[in-house]
Amino acid sequence: MPNAEDESDRLLLADVQNGGLHVLKIFAEDGTPDFCFSVGLYYTFGHPEILVMGLPPEAGHKFINLAAAHIACGKKFCEYEKTSELAEGFECSFVPISISQYKDYLGCAIWFYRSLKQPFPALQLVWPDKSGVFPWEEGYDERFFSLQRLLNVENEEAGM
Repeated sequence: MPNAEDESDRLLLADVQNGGLHVLKIFAEDGTPDFCFSVGLYYTFGHPEILVMGLPPEAGHKFINLAAAHIACGKKFCEYEKTSELAEGFECSFVPISISQYKDYLGCAIWFYRSLKQPFPALQLVWPDKSGVFPWEEGYDERFFSLQRLLNVENEEAGM
């Protein structure tokens, strides 16, 4: 683990040490939607970090904590896997986050894992539109793209 440089670092490190992860809430600015992400899942459980975008910060935090509880019990969420274990009544899925997006969205995790020889893995927890359609599926309600930007490679290549 890195050395703490200030009080927020000490809190992050203590949360990872005592609970396995820390969740950061980032509030919308300059047209970027609210998002939350974990730090410590990879360190504690060998599981990719998780980011949730476009939901109210408290809801995103809750999703990450629910996922972390499953991960602590041995669950491994995989790329493009759909799961109904996190939200009653609808499925969520996970997409890999492109390393080119890490700097803009996972800054504290970059700081935490800076001693690794290769980048830590990270997944974006993606929620469907009101009809249960995911962003990469035909019929997705495109109004939700402004709330939930996909941070995967396919998204970058498609220019979304």
